[in-house]
Parts: sequence; structure tokens; C-alpha cells
Amino acid sequence: MEALKHIGILKSLFWDYRWDSVKEHLTSPFVVARVFEMGNPDQVRVFLQIVGEQVVRDFLRTHGQKLLSPISYNFWTLYYAQQKTD
Repeated sequence: MEALKHIGILKSLFWDYRWDSVKEHLTSPFVVARVFEMGNPDQVRVFLQIVGEQVVRDFLRTHGQKLLSPISYNFWTLYYAQQKTD
């Protein structure tokens, strides 16, 4: 997978965790929330290429409101709602 070559771009978001552990749990709600709260556009793009949009949609539906700030949650739910209608 081409995107996995660029996974290192995410490492700075997890300075307080063992990087190997983060890489093993990329689809966990905590990791998704950290990327969507703190990631820059390039980090989010690489993350989406690795985990896929369905993981993000599932996260928003099940954990997003609890784990994201209200601003981030509103942004990402609106973003994915708009994408769905395009």
C-alpha cells in the first residue's frame, strides 16, 4: 500500500505514546480522534488513505461526539455528509 510509506507523517501527533503501539491500532477511536483533532491536511490525507473512509464514518457515528471537540465533530460530520451527497 503506497500510503503506508508515508505513515511516519503521523508520528508527531503521538509524541506521548509508543509509535509501534499506535501503528498497530490505527483504527482505534483514540487514534482517529487524535488525527482529526490535531492533524494538518497532509496528515489527515495520509491517515484516510491508510484506514479508509468507512473507518472514519463508523467512528463519527459511534465515538465522534464523545471524543472530538464540538467544533471538530461538527466540521467532520458536515464534511462527510457533503461528500455523501456529491
